Amino acid sequence: MSRQRDTGRRERDHFEGVLERRGALYWAERTAAGRRRRDIRSARLIDAAGVDGRPAARVLEVGCGTGEFTRPLAAGMPGRLTGFDVAPGLLRHATRLPANAAVVAADVEGLPFRSATFDAVVGNAVLHHLRLERALPELLRVLRPGGRLCFSEPNMLNPQVFLERNVRWIGRLLDNSPGETAFVRWRLRRDLEALGVADVTIRPFDFLYPLTPERLIGRVERLGSRLERLPLVREIAGSLFIAGRRPR
Repeated sequence: MSRQRDTGRRERDHFEGVLERRGALYWAERTAAGRRRRDIRSARLIDAAGVDGRPAARVLEVGCGTGEFTRPLAAGMPGRLTGFDVAPGLLRHATRLPANAAVVAADVEGLPFRSATFDAVVGNAVLHHLRLERALPELLRVLRPGGRLCFSEPNMLNPQVFLERNVRWIGRLLDNSPGETAFVRWRLRRDLEALGVADVTIRPFDFLYPLTPERLIGRVERLGSRLERLPLVREIAGSLFIAGRRPR
């Protein structure tokens, strides 16, 4: 239990400190291309979660932070979205939420929700901060049988991501937290299946770099869509899109 508290405290202190210094959690949030990436990911997560058009659906967002993804996620679905984060200092900035969204402070290794509460669990760039062997059982517990898990995570085979996670001074420069990592998709699939996630699919995506000039966003987005369909080339995309479900 002490190690669980230390892990949560480390992540909380890091991200609350980043927000205080920078005014945003991630450098990519400050650019037009970064905001476009956020909108693309949000729409993709809701679509994969299978809750569009279901007013009674309940969705859990893991690691909601300041609500940058909470807002577009909730706006893209008719049901109820609950976001949680281990850092209360971030949640104070999660304002201007849609009426169907709420945020709470909670630790992913001990969630304050009843079993089988949610129809889907989603998150952006959060699993790589967690101890999966502790977090996944809790996420599966609060997910109803057959419910979907959908995440977007950094791809370790992307050259920049690889440097960020393996050259410490680069990671510090980009405000990476001390314990975060990235994933290789076939290893992650094996780990998720071992933890009880069914029907796991993991696909590389995202060639839209956050520093892309605004006037070029459309062109780069279209090119990226083609690159995502090319064997080998797609393996160095910036992110991995992960989907699975709780067994029935």
